[in-house]
Amino acid sequence: MKVKYLSAILASSLLIFGCNSDNDDEVVTEPPVVVIPPVVVPPVVVVPPVVDGVSIDDSSTVVVKLDTFDSITGALSFTVANSEGEALTNVANYDIVYFGFPDPASPSIKPKAWKRWHVTQNYQCDSTATDSCTGTLEATDTAGKYTFNVSDLDLQSKASANAEMVFKVAVQIKGALASNEIELIDPSN
Repeated sequence: MKVKYLSAILASSLLIFGCNSDNDDEVVTEPPVVVIPPVVVPPVVVVPPVVDGVSIDDSSTVVVKLDTFDSITGALSFTVANSEGEALTNVANYDIVYFGFPDPASPSIKPKAWKRWHVTQNYQCDSTATDSCTGTLEATDTAGKYTFNVSDLDLQSKASANAEMVFKVAVQIKGALASNEIELIDPSN
């Protein structure tokens, strides 16, 4: 055989067998590269606590809405807010007056005198003076809502014997800058 043919056969066999590779079907692939984005931790933000309402001493207006009034026990519940509707907190100073009026539907032997009399019982608190509070004013869990209780309300004993009475209450809440308008309010029962 000729050397020329032999070299051509040898070169073609190298191409066929692929440089000492015995398996051309196997494809070697590298595992995929997975890029994990860095975890970004947001900065810690300290949020001040939410304050429900405004201190009564910082408000230039005071509005009182009577929620309940029990004329027998004198128990009251009311809401205190400013003119913008924001609840007022830290309420401590008050004047609360209970009134007993003759029932206008009840007959009287002395009609003119009957229409002129009334009985009252006052409760006050001035937080600047020590031990000057009468009655018990307590804030509820809801900002701006308060209850007031007394243990010695007795308007009937001050009235004429067998008088039929109509009860009303006046509540004035005082702040450093303002207090509410006083009005007589009928009981809820």
